[in-house]
Amino acid sequence: MASKSSLESGWRGLNGLVRSTGTLLPHTVLVGLSRAWFVILVAVRALRGLIGPRYSTITLAAAVCVWLLIVLGGIVRVTGSGTGCGRSWPVCNGRWLPALEYHALIEWNHRLVGFLVGWLMLATVLSTVLFFRRPRRLLYAALLAGVTYVGQALLGAITVWLELDHKWVAAHMGNSMLLLAAIILLAVFARLAPAASAQPVTAGSGWLWWLALGTVGWTYLAMFSGSAVIGYDAELACPSWPQCSPESWLPQTWPQFVSFGHRIAVGFSDVLMLALGVTIWRTRRHDRRLLLATHVLGTLYVSQVFLGAFTIWWGAPAFLRGAHLALAALTWGALVVMTAFIRLGPTVPATSSAQNLARADAPDDRPVSHLPARVQVYLSLIKPRIIPLLLIPTVASMLIAASQQMPERPLLPLILLTMLGGTLATGGAHAINQCLDRDLDARMRRTRTRAVVTGRVSPRSALIFGVSLSGMAFFQLWATVNLAAAALAISGNLFYVFVYTLWLKRTTVQNIVIGGAAGAVPPLVGWAAVTGNVGLPAVLFFAIIFFWTPAHFWALALVRQEEYRAAGVPMMPVVRGEAATRRSILRYAVVLLVVTVLPFATRSLGLFYVVVALALGIVFVIRASELVRKGTTARAWNLFMYSNTYLALLYLSMVIDRLLALGWLGI
Repeated sequence: MASKSSLESGWRGLNGLVRSTGTLLPHTVLVGLSRAWFVILVAVRALRGLIGPRYSTITLAAAVCVWLLIVLGGIVRVTGSGTGCGRSWPVCNGRWLPALEYHALIEWNHRLVGFLVGWLMLATVLSTVLFFRRPRRLLYAALLAGVTYVGQALLGAITVWLELDHKWVAAHMGNSMLLLAAIILLAVFARLAPAASAQPVTAGSGWLWWLALGTVGWTYLAMFSGSAVIGYDAELACPSWPQCSPESWLPQTWPQFVSFGHRIAVGFSDVLMLALGVTIWRTRRHDRRLLLATHVLGTLYVSQVFLGAFTIWWGAPAFLRGAHLALAALTWGALVVMTAFIRLGPTVPATSSAQNLARADAPDDRPVSHLPARVQVYLSLIKPRIIPLLLIPTVASMLIAASQQMPERPLLPLILLTMLGGTLATGGAHAINQCLDRDLDARMRRTRTRAVVTGRVSPRSALIFGVSLSGMAFFQLWATVNLAAAALAISGNLFYVFVYTLWLKRTTVQNIVIGGAAGAVPPLVGWAAVTGNVGLPAVLFFAIIFFWTPAHFWALALVRQEEYRAAGVPMMPVVRGEAATRRSILRYAVVLLVVTVLPFATRSLGLFYVVVALALGIVFVIRASELVRKGTTARAWNLFMYSNTYLALLYLSMVIDRLLALGWLGI
């Protein structure tokens, strides 16, 4: 038996120790020590049998609880509950159970979760050291998690005992992110082994790994700078976004430098994230788990950036600051997971069809025709028929903003300049889209005659044209309107190109849902052009377009589903079928009807608007219901055409409502 051999081995070890020391122990002592050795060995083996099958679950639970601990720590900070339990630790005001007082309960719950994390960390680290030291990365991650947890506990206790200032709180938060990264790595390594690749790792993989490490390192610095913002109470030191203040876009005081420095750090992190995402898409897009992690990270990161901006625009309320920290921790965790997947290696080898597709994407440098045809071709790149549909919400938002806060400059020239910038920005995004989507466009009957596909414009020329228009839009809006409008316009372009075109469109059935955020940016641009910031009405107008987009495009997808299937685009009808798509259209139509009432509920718009919005929305829901019951291509096409009319009339009703409220129509 294994236990008997272990006992004999322990006996021999003890006897060897006795002989080496020259000390004679009584026989009863040796027997007692050997029995103790046997009991310890049996207990360890039983413990391994208990923990072994649950090891990955324990590490995952530890990671989730560490994230929850960070979130609760943020709640403690934004509610000012750090001293809710006084200077006593680990008890709360000298008691194990707190009094029914707001700050004491928050701080006590934070400590309770910390206590739970402590036991989970003890079980995780000890089980790793005792049983799961191979592969070595498990041991290294466990040791790092143990060290950072001890440091976290000491920092927390010292901060309470010595009543240290917020700079130490920032250090406490920075260390918590290291702890979260270590325990997430341990959970990932415990659940996944390196995938066997059917082909050798390419040279680009090394570059991808170093780029990922650089992104992780810089993102940690950006998050630590965010902790410094909290430590110096500089959340509103720069009250505007993206500029520091309405008077100056550069910081003037030390708290402003801290706050603005965090924005710069996050901006550079944006660039690294985009570069990393594009590199993954170009070199490892057939690695399914890595691509999924990239999708999750992109969604979280974009949400985090917008949430940070809204936190500033809305005066940094406590609930938004807490949500900002929670989302930041999730984003950091997703980045760590993605980096771990890069390290573990690809899961799906590249195929010959992918190589053929890459060859099909090779630039086509055939010359274009003479000048008049060239002008027509370049006009087709910007999709001029779509631009008015995006400019109408921009102008409507500007007029509504002007009815609440009249700009210091003449309104009509401001509208014209904003429309010019919007046209340039939208045209640039469309041109870049046609360059990047030329392989998909070539497979679809509706788009295979586009200029880049047919060779009338080379991909390089279309890309240069699109980037030039986007750059002109940014600088024209900055010089003639304001920086906030320019930044929002270019952010919509970047989201459309990098998030939708390069990522969502090709990879997920939710491409239109998430990608609809790019088309919903124009109202934000219009509002910022008048006021210099983004207000609640603009956010509601953004939400209207955001929820309108899926129903609009899925109706078209029902008509063109065979083309999307041939192109390999995972649109809803292709992936989930027509019936599921029709039901989804109806659900979004109902949600859209509710969302369109919110501007009236918040007193941003009046009675005229809400009557028109309800009438248009009810018709939309009725038509969507008919499509569910009698799903025909003709009904889908009619719904698509109606959705265009719906949006135009809805925003026209907004303008008329404000003109009536101001008495400008003489009624």
